[in-house]
Amino acid sequence: MVSFQSKTEEQHYFETQVSEKEFLSWYKNQHFPTQEVPSVTVDIVLFCYNREEDDLKVLLIKRNTHPYQYSWALPGGFVNQQEATSECCIRQTYAETGVSITRSNIEQLHTFSRPDRDPRGWVITVSYLAFIGEEPLKAGLEANEASWLSIKRTANLLVLSNPNKTQIKLNLIDGESLGKDSLAFDHAEIVTKAFNRVCNKMFHEPQVLRVLGENFTITEARKVYAKFLGVDYRDLDHSNFKKALLPYFNEVGQKAIGVGRPSKIYELKK
Repeated sequence: MVSFQSKTEEQHYFETQVSEKEFLSWYKNQHFPTQEVPSVTVDIVLFCYNREEDDLKVLLIKRNTHPYQYSWALPGGFVNQQEATSECCIRQTYAETGVSITRSNIEQLHTFSRPDRDPRGWVITVSYLAFIGEEPLKAGLEANEASWLSIKRTANLLVLSNPNKTQIKLNLIDGESLGKDSLAFDHAEIVTKAFNRVCNKMFHEPQVLRVLGENFTITEARKVYAKFLGVDYRDLDHSNFKKALLPYFNEVGQKAIGVGRPSKIYELKK
């Protein structure tokens, strides 16, 4: 029989040193003796874009504890008492990845409430969507690793990958995870819903261009949109693209790019 000096020591032991079955048995006795109301968590889908690499990415963590120990997951966690879900989203993102976001960065995506979505018990999650530039990462205590995974779309298949040979394949139609690597909980469904949300809204609510920072050219915007559409950016006609999105932009200047006329610089209208 293992003895513990504190509840923190006991929790750490069951989260990291035993099987998931043993952890869940202990967890339900500790946290869910009566299951009359659900617990609430948040999860965030955070997209970024690397201009130099022409690479769309999503932020994931590798879980350090049960359940789904060593599986990739979205940043997130339990909402504290008297805490708004938006504040929890900001707090947990920084705690698990070192990335700082604000309320202006995030928008609520969807509430996922299927009773069996979390093996620990009845847990609903409020998911959020955010767009930022790529930032350095620092994994928190509950994360074994934090990583920007590249996103490649081919037809209705999303492939998330990183240099460490992680490859997560997601079906955009039904949210199913395909292949040997998978996401924890129902995070495959959350990621695909977020990706589809962007695709469905980006031609009338182009907030996704926040991944480019404050200013961008039309060509840079085409490259971001092409990543979500799964096409070569040259297949998006420059003139038609500009005509469709110009009502949402303010022209703020020009910059020289190679030989020829300077390119106009834009920002999103407030």
